[in-house]
Amino acid sequence: MKTATKRLVRPEFMNHHQTLFAGDIIKWMTEAGFIGVAETLGRTDHVVLTASTDIAIRKPVQGGTIIEMQYEAVHFGTTSIVIQVEGVNALTHEKHCEGRFVFVTIDDAGKKTPHGLGTYNR
Repeated sequence: MKTATKRLVRPEFMNHHQTLFAGDIIKWMTEAGFIGVAETLGRTDHVVLTASTDIAIRKPVQGGTIIEMQYEAVHFGTTSIVIQVEGVNALTHEKHCEGRFVFVTIDDAGKKTPHGLGTYNR
């Protein structure tokens, strides 16, 4: 997996249990997925998120933790790319969350268009 971002879990990201708020986890995972698809395609234009699936928070994240969002392209359809994202503790490498994000390439009219990378399934 490649690193997309690292985030320091600060007090403003905490929920009422004093762990990382799930909304921030999902936002950061989505951002990592977009970085992953952009680096895979080599561009950011004409790429949109169409689905997020299999999102799971495996272990609460405590304040002061540095979360590293990692990605890997795991499936290429004709117009779609699926990016697997994992959030791990940057110091201990313990996995806290994971999910899959489906992106498609579109033309100027917003219709799906082939990305040109071929198909692949992992």
